[in-house]
Amino acid sequence: MPSPTPSAAIERAVVVFLDGVGLGDDDPAVNPLAGTPMPTLECLLGGRRPVRDAMGTATGAATLLGLDARLGVPGLPQSGTGQTTILTGVNAAARLGRHDGPYPNGLLQDLLRRGTLFTALLRRQRPVAYANAYTDRFLGRIARGTERLSANTRAALLAGLTLRGPADLADGRAVSSLFTNAYFRQHGYAVPDVTPEQAGRQLARLAADHTLTFFEFWFTDVAGHRQNHALAREILIQLDGFLAGALAGLDLTRSWLLVISDHGNFEDLSTPRHTLNPALAVLIGAGHADVAAHLTDLTRLTPMLLRALGAAPFTADNDRPFLSVVSP
Repeated sequence: MPSPTPSAAIERAVVVFLDGVGLGDDDPAVNPLAGTPMPTLECLLGGRRPVRDAMGTATGAATLLGLDARLGVPGLPQSGTGQTTILTGVNAAARLGRHDGPYPNGLLQDLLRRGTLFTALLRRQRPVAYANAYTDRFLGRIARGTERLSANTRAALLAGLTLRGPADLADGRAVSSLFTNAYFRQHGYAVPDVTPEQAGRQLARLAADHTLTFFEFWFTDVAGHRQNHALAREILIQLDGFLAGALAGLDLTRSWLLVISDHGNFEDLSTPRHTLNPALAVLIGAGHADVAAHLTDLTRLTPMLLRALGAAPFTADNDRPFLSVVSP
């Protein structure tokens, strides 16, 4: 069992969550991460691409990790249990007895209601931002209780976080869930026309006022299920620009940028199904190497973040972070 992590105190963390991205084969025929140029990410990783053979790559700037998403439970990892595990520090699939998704069922919602990364920080008076912007129609369905939500968004709602809308996007206080604002503009919203790089800078500006800023990008999982190579390539090009913009606006001597996922899918377009590959994690910023060795599976992310942000002690026990740190 790993010993507690060395101290890696930071002032703020930005989490870019990508749904369904694992570390797969170094084969461009099936893995868009192996064949799409991503100059920003590759520079951070010393020229390596985010594939399984590069897992463990560490440079002065970043560490590439593959996190165990199976968690000792048979079957293909799913979003509902994976995201719940990330945000609570609990092996949600083991608690449920199976991997489950895409949306959190009643038991998973109970786990989220009991305590998450978001609520742990809020209880300590640390400001948290859920950065995604939603359309008025989507927000209306949420208000009526008729919209299905990812575990990430459900956790934000349960924590009392503001779910941002078009006005926030127009004022630079939110980021479109698809990086650029094209979807909003196509549906008649008066929001700026921004590049992925500009959207990344917008995320960094939002982060300046928050201890934790969380952004969810779900379209990677859609592209994986569709087995759409052209769409996957375009997503990665935009993602790389988005990360470049965010990094340009962050002080990485006092901050972290984490790119994380919940399970594999996007990295193997030979199948429309999820995979057993480890989930992608890239840790960028101050002291990243000090904690990277302790991030072995999805349960470790929340306790690691809480400790780095000075909000909780680290423990390697999968249940104790949830019971003694996240819960009141």
